[in-house]
Amino acid sequence: MQTGTKVTELVKFFFALSEPIRLEIVRALLSAKELCVCQITQAFGLSQPNVSFHMRVLREADLVLWERRGRWVYYRLNLENPMLRAVLPFIEEGMEVSKIQTTACEVEP
Repeated sequence: MQTGTKVTELVKFFFALSEPIRLEIVRALLSAKELCVCQITQAFGLSQPNVSFHMRVLREADLVLWERRGRWVYYRLNLENPMLRAVLPFIEEGMEVSKIQTTACEVEP
């Protein structure tokens, strides 16, 4: 990997975590292990396009992995990312247990 590429990855990584709502989403994923976009929308009171924007930033920084199941997209942390693993103890510090409804996706829109 070239130095310029490493710098770009670092910039994306820190940019992704610099927004408080994205940091809270990472905390929620750490607690819940996996969340659907609809669960994130409901838990944080954000619109679906807003959640999709934030999740795209987290994806581009390689912080989350996603999987489409039918009409829903599910996200989980990319625990293979060494930078994420390095900061997880700091993210966990002071973290409250997430109270995200896990039934949000069971209702048809």
